[in-house]
Amino acid sequence: MDRKSIKSKAFSIANNMGAWLLIIVIIVLMAFVNDKFLTVSNIINVLRQVCVVAICALGVSFVVLGGEIDLSSGMAATFAGCNAALLITRLGVPLVPAILLAVLLGAVVGTMSGCIVTFWKIPSFIGTLGVQYIIQGLILITTNSMPVTGLPEGFLFLGRGYVANIIPVPVIIMLVFFAIGTFLLKYTTFGRSVIAVGENAEAAALSGLKVVQTKVLMFTICGFCSACAGIVMTARLSSGQPSSGSDMALQALAAVYIGGTFKGSMLNTLAGALAWGFVNNGLNLLGVNAYWQKIVLGAVIVVAVLFDSIRAKISTAK
Repeated sequence: MDRKSIKSKAFSIANNMGAWLLIIVIIVLMAFVNDKFLTVSNIINVLRQVCVVAICALGVSFVVLGGEIDLSSGMAATFAGCNAALLITRLGVPLVPAILLAVLLGAVVGTMSGCIVTFWKIPSFIGTLGVQYIIQGLILITTNSMPVTGLPEGFLFLGRGYVANIIPVPVIIMLVFFAIGTFLLKYTTFGRSVIAVGENAEAAALSGLKVVQTKVLMFTICGFCSACAGIVMTARLSSGQPSSGSDMALQALAAVYIGGTFKGSMLNTLAGALAWGFVNNGLNLLGVNAYWQKIVLGAVIVVAVLFDSIRAKISTAK
């Protein structure tokens, strides 16, 4: 095998692996730098940390694949978590109905964003930014800017519990969500419609696809996933924190872009979330200042998207 074919083979492998290759590189590097990184307890800790962002990113993936963007997912998560906490602690609503109502409200937020973007023809960046501020205001009003505490153990189990004293409950929830999300994207008409609309909405409409319904539904799913992520986040924090999801929308988008979800795989989103989590964890273990961590994480996003763009250009050239 000559040098050119070896390079082509290496590029093909790297291109197919995407963010999974980045994860391997991070793990290998950190294993040499810090002996605590590859311990079972630390790996489980990373998985627990990325669950909330990963579930939220799963919903955001549908929106991004559909050619739009959602900046309200973080506040939708906080809204659902705080509402569930309020329903349980202040109104005495039973656990399951409270969670279902909170998740339903999250889906309504997503539907509202979808209607603003599709029916009012407002660019999704601006429309969802406006929704974000509206939801943030409602959160501050309903909670009076104070944490909502006193949640029952059954609720906290969703964010802090373990199965067989080994597997964190949030990890199981995350894996179930990604299994369902992968099925929806790959094996349903809706999933194929999302990709078709994202590639060319006009062509999708001419081919008979219901573009408006598809876009509204993908925003609804995003709101639903964000709300579920918010429930897990609130359970993990043991309280409804009004400011808990302030960065989540950007972190979810980062996971989508780092993972290169544009290739049409939800597993890429999971890889992006894990890469984000491993980098964050590695910086913490190395004792890097929190301010510098933001710089490094920002650089990781830029470099990941840059490499994805380069890979796309090379693939197109071939």
